[in-house]
Amino acid sequence: MSDSKHVVLLKSRSGNCGGLEKYASRIASAFAEQGSRVSILSTQSSKNYSASPLISFYSIKTSPWPSFLRMEQFDRFVHNWLQGKKVDLVFGMDRNRFQTHIRAGNGVHLSYLKSRILTEGKWKHWTCLCNPMHRKILSLEKAAFENPRLEKLFANSYMVRDEILKYYSIQPNKIEVIHNGVEWHEMEQAFAQRDIKRIEIAKKFHLDSDLFHFLFIGNGYLRKGLDRLLEALARLKTKEFHLSVVGKDKHIEFYQSKAVLLGLKDKVRFFGSQEEIRPFYQLADALVIPSFYDPFANVTIEALAMGLFVISSKHNGGHEIINAQNGLVIENLLDVDSLADSLTRALKYKKTKERALLTRQSVAHLDFSSQLTRLIQSCGNGHG
Repeated sequence: MSDSKHVVLLKSRSGNCGGLEKYASRIASAFAEQGSRVSILSTQSSKNYSASPLISFYSIKTSPWPSFLRMEQFDRFVHNWLQGKKVDLVFGMDRNRFQTHIRAGNGVHLSYLKSRILTEGKWKHWTCLCNPMHRKILSLEKAAFENPRLEKLFANSYMVRDEILKYYSIQPNKIEVIHNGVEWHEMEQAFAQRDIKRIEIAKKFHLDSDLFHFLFIGNGYLRKGLDRLLEALARLKTKEFHLSVVGKDKHIEFYQSKAVLLGLKDKVRFFGSQEEIRPFYQLADALVIPSFYDPFANVTIEALAMGLFVISSKHNGGHEIINAQNGLVIENLLDVDSLADSLTRALKYKKTKERALLTRQSVAHLDFSSQLTRLIQSCGNGHG
């Protein structure tokens, strides 16, 4: 890209520390490293972004409630800010009416709403379609994806690409699939220390390091399939396992009670939200993420980079990087016996030195640096 480029990056909630926020920060830095001037438009602080002189930050304070009004306010702010300015590229990471380039990290909202039929029934799906917030998201999403000035849309999985083509009128050659990247090189030390740390962490939490350790990571347990996972664990013939649940949910007490009712009181530990996840990767043998909808769950690739066997569903776009050597894909989440069978098969893949290394190598090509390079280069070769 030319060093004279002016890139505008749209990320409304940049103050969070999730996967999308991490990507926004890295993308801003990557554009700046190419010599582009980057203007970030947001509703929160600039604390997660590089202090590069090429990066400028502009924010607006929006109404905390209702959420659909907040989205409209940010979209209006973006529209007004762009007026009269010389801009070469508008890169969006949320849902705004106008961008020249979009990274659809949130997936397709209509697909997400349809996925709720599986967990909450058709009535919930239809009530969501009447909800002002969901209606606003759908409106913004349609305007963005079908904008004739859109040059490139980056999907983080083929699953999301197919959903976009199914529900929206967009030229297929505008869409490019670039899977999520992972801090592969940065994880090398944590990976190398996994055996020592496993014993230390197990001792810290008063767990048996000789057991097979399953790991579940996710916020919003219903969408992530934790209830199905608990039911499947209760059906295993062996009890030589332990499940660590990391992440938050406003109904966490319900799941804790369910684990007790299923006879899993001593086999499941709820750790809540954790700032540092890598110790749990070091402890675990397998990650289980039976999601009902995930465009591409970052934990999928992070777990593989840490040498874990991964069990996921076809509703997680991350399943596209799972193969016969590093994991299993559940076809039908509504069949608890099928999930239980997958867990039984996973028990044969305890994290040995050789197996962990092969699993880690399977995602070496997805290091952040290579994935960001692909994305930045593609931005310089838009559909236009």
